[in-house]
Amino acid sequence: MTVEKSATPRRLTPKDFQRTGPGTLAGRYMRMFWHPIFHSVDLKPGKAKPIKIMNVEYTLYRGEDGEPHLTQFRCPHRGAQLSVGWVEGDSIRCRYHGWKFGSSGACVAQPAEPKPFLEQIKLTTYPCRDYLGFVFAYLGEGEPPEMPRYPDFENFDGVLDHDSCVRGCNYYNDMDNGGDHAHSGFAHRNNPGSFDGFAECPAIDAEESDWGMTIYSRFTNDTRISQFGMPNIMHFKGQPSDHEVAIFRELLSWWVPIDDESHMLFLVARVEVTGDKAREYMERRERRLAARVAPGMEIALRVLRGEIELDELDPSTCDLLHIQDHVVQVGQGVLPDYDAENLGHSDRALILRRRIWGRELKALLTGTPMKHWHYAREKLKISRGAMERVYEEQRELRIDKKPSS
Repeated sequence: MTVEKSATPRRLTPKDFQRTGPGTLAGRYMRMFWHPIFHSVDLKPGKAKPIKIMNVEYTLYRGEDGEPHLTQFRCPHRGAQLSVGWVEGDSIRCRYHGWKFGSSGACVAQPAEPKPFLEQIKLTTYPCRDYLGFVFAYLGEGEPPEMPRYPDFENFDGVLDHDSCVRGCNYYNDMDNGGDHAHSGFAHRNNPGSFDGFAECPAIDAEESDWGMTIYSRFTNDTRISQFGMPNIMHFKGQPSDHEVAIFRELLSWWVPIDDESHMLFLVARVEVTGDKAREYMERRERRLAARVAPGMEIALRVLRGEIELDELDPSTCDLLHIQDHVVQVGQGVLPDYDAENLGHSDRALILRRRIWGRELKALLTGTPMKHWHYAREKLKISRGAMERVYEEQRELRIDKKPSS
């Protein structure tokens, strides 16, 4: 790919941050990193799925040996959709004329050709692998960088709780929301740990780190610390999702563009419950999922159209926290107008993130060196704040006061 160079780089616009199709500035940058693209458990051996990431369609399949593979969307013969074909071993066969492609992308069979020209045909393939319950992929050119690892999520006493949702707005809306703890008591009213009615909003501060930036939410008596990892990751303590487990979960989240007007939020939570408590936690989770009456994005759009009231929703039949985020983020506009914003002190993390992103995009634009980002857990502390502890203590008191059976 030709690198655009300029002695005096042009001024970046919101579109440079928001648009991630092939050849766009943010698209080129995002393709320099590994991203989660699918839940591992939902990709069964011998099955294929069509997916769309950063405005490009792909074919994702799992070989019969259990290994995931990612290829171009269409067969290079006549353009049929490969995901409707068959997985055979670690290969995929097109349903239209039976052309078969190995895991490396090489064409290995052309049944209707009297003189097969296999050596001339090859699928584009992309590195991918299972990790932390997701299929991760590298969609850039050349050799991929080493895939980051998060040891605290690999081996511990507890369970990994996976989640994801499609949000109908640009991925950068959600990134700007990451680390914005000033919104919790308002956008997430009536959710566990939202501090509904708590008058003191935290003072937000942030500083650049080796991974991205450290975000400080300073209350009168304590400070909550979260970490943002470039280009699109958060590591933080998150609100409880289970009324019976009074602990703030440790989470990793990724914002992965589907196209310029929607994205997928992937989350994995480290929940320190074991034995019967772990089993009961997962059983309650499955019951919550089964009780949902409609996709969260669908409900949020009804709220935004004025058809229903957000505060009228029954939390037992919907994913209220995600819906609340859908409403405020999609309500900003699918592609917000940054020039119309009036940013304040509480937006300091957002401002720093955009500055870092702008610096890196300008370096990419001019062909000058970019920063090498590195996750080192010993340097990247996260913590809950004082109000989280108050919530957990009050929750434990309520549990202790329950009448014994």
